[in-house]
Amino acid sequence: MRNHRILLLALPLAAVLTVQAQSPIMSLSLGPDQIGKLRTALGLSTRVSFAEPVKEIICGDLYDSASGKGSFVVQRGDNDVFIKPIVSKGFSNMFVKTGEKGEHTYNFDLEIVPAAQAFRVVNVNGARVGERGAEDQPPAESAARRAEAEQQAQQKADEILRKARSDAAKIVSDATEQAATAERQATERTQAEIERRFTNALMLGVREAKISNPKVLAKRVSITVDPRLLTFDEKAYLRYTIQNGGDSDFTFTGISIEEPGKPLAIEVIQSKSENRVGPGESLTGIIVFDPKLVGAKDKLAMVVRGENKAEIAHLNVQ
Repeated sequence: MRNHRILLLALPLAAVLTVQAQSPIMSLSLGPDQIGKLRTALGLSTRVSFAEPVKEIICGDLYDSASGKGSFVVQRGDNDVFIKPIVSKGFSNMFVKTGEKGEHTYNFDLEIVPAAQAFRVVNVNGARVGERGAEDQPPAESAARRAEAEQQAQQKADEILRKARSDAAKIVSDATEQAATAERQATERTQAEIERRFTNALMLGVREAKISNPKVLAKRVSITVDPRLLTFDEKAYLRYTIQNGGDSDFTFTGISIEEPGKPLAIEVIQSKSENRVGPGESLTGIIVFDPKLVGAKDKLAMVVRGENKAEIAHLNVQ
């Protein structure tokens, strides 16, 4: 009989323990490196309550009304998150950011279980295990850490700025050097071409045609051609010079040799690769074309054109 009485007393106690273990209301303390398990059930909403305002919720399998896909409907209200599964089985995860600036992040696993095992309310403690906020630190220690962090951030910003300035200066220096090298090489190539063709001219014989008006002035820019059009080795050569006496850049889109209304096929060799002459600068070039394309009585002109093919200068060469 005594054993029976002990057994009868133990049964209610076990029932109480079971009810407590499966209580629908629970408290949960989470550190930044911990994951809390939330048991939810179809047809029930589970409220997860925090000590701070909820700023953001990220759910791994959030229900999308447009596509009809997803397992959980999640809503936010002040310090609470409400979770309701819409399927009978499933598993996902969820992150909740709290605080005025979302500085605290809580990690959860979501599980769909029978209604008898689901949580109705989960109170997440405000004090997080393993994390100590600046408000919990002694004032002197907190101020010192903030000052150190600010100093480190300023040093890093200064280093980034110094590196950016150094990189920018190197890029500008390299670009300037490359431009100078390209211009020098173009000048050397032009001179070498002139010398080579001049040597050939002496060997093969040279024909020449005189140009009566070899110079024109356009907006303080002098455009001059040599007074002789040289022909040798079945090619005609006309040397020109553009001198900028103004105080702004002179730019042009192209130079051509034209019969009335008909441009000829030509080759242009210039001392500069770009069609721009700065104030006080000069540009020299040679126009090469096939004299057989021109009749003895045809009129030829060298034309300098700008934007939209507008004529800037016109010199009669034949």
